[in-house]
Amino acid sequence: MSANVLVPLDGSLLAERALPVAASLVKQRHGRLELALVHEPIAFDGFVDAPWSAMTESMQDRYVIDKAAQLGTACESTVGHALLHGDVAKEICKRAREVDAEVIVMSTHGRTGLDRTFNGSVADEVIRASSVPVLLLRQPAAGTTPLEFKRIVVPIDDSAQSREIFAHAAALALPGETTFVLLRVVPPMRYVIDGSMPYGYVAGPVDESATDSIVGDAEQALVGPAADLGVQSKCDVEPRVIVSDATGKTIVEYARTIGADLIAMMTHGRATSRLLLGSVTDDVLHHSDIPLLVLRPSPE
Repeated sequence: MSANVLVPLDGSLLAERALPVAASLVKQRHGRLELALVHEPIAFDGFVDAPWSAMTESMQDRYVIDKAAQLGTACESTVGHALLHGDVAKEICKRAREVDAEVIVMSTHGRTGLDRTFNGSVADEVIRASSVPVLLLRQPAAGTTPLEFKRIVVPIDDSAQSREIFAHAAALALPGETTFVLLRVVPPMRYVIDGSMPYGYVAGPVDESATDSIVGDAEQALVGPAADLGVQSKCDVEPRVIVSDATGKTIVEYARTIGADLIAMMTHGRATSRLLLGSVTDDVLHHSDIPLLVLRPSPE
C-alpha cells in the first residue's frame, strides 16, 4: 500500500519535526512526500508584506523549495512542494485533496499543543475539515530514537463508524511487530435512587452485577472488530474493556500505562456516541502527550 503524505510547514523547527516521520512513512510505503506552506500577508506599518517583515513571500517560497530538496535523498524520490495563499486550514485540506494524500502529518507541542501550534487552532480546524486522517506528533524529548508505532491503542464504541480508523491505523503499523489494543471504555451501571430531587432521581452506588453484564457484552462485541483489525494490519490485536465514567482521561492514562506509541481514533462514532469531538476526542487531543491519529467519519 503506497502512502502519499502531506506535511504543512510554518517555518518553525517544531513543524519540521514532522518531517523525519513523514519521510520514513513515504519510504516504507513507496509513496510521495508533499510539503505545503500557507503564506499569510503580514501588515506592518500600513504595508502588507513589507520587505522588512519577518518572513516575506519570496523567503517562504525559497524555504519550502530548499526543504523539499533536502528531503529528496531521505525519501529516495522527488519531494513535492507548494506555497499556498489563503486560510491556512482550508488550504492545507485543499492541498491534501489535490495531491491525493493518505495522511496529513503535523507536529505539535505536548499536552497543550493545539493551543499554540500554527498560530493557535489551525490543527484543530484541519482535523474538523480534513477528509483524510491527521497524524499529530508530540514534541519529542531530546535524544529520543526515531518514532516507530509498535503499540497502538484504538478506542472504539459500538458503532460501525468508529471502526473506519482501522485501515488508516493499519497503514502505520509494522506487520509482525506492532501490537494493537482495541479499547472500549464503558460507564459503570448505577442504582437509581428515587426521591424528591429536582430531576426525579439521583445516581446511587455502582450496580456490580449490571456493570459486569455490560462489560461481558462489550468484550463479546470486540471479538469481530479485533479479528477484522488483525486481518487488515497483519498484527496481533488485544481486546480490552475498561469501566470508567471519564472516557477521554481513561484512554490517555491507559495508553501511557502500557507505553503506547500512538492513539488512533475517529472524531466520533455516531450522533449519540461518546466519541465526539468537543468531548472525548477533544479531551484526548488536548491532554495526551502521545502521538495521535484522528479522522472524522465519512458522510453518511
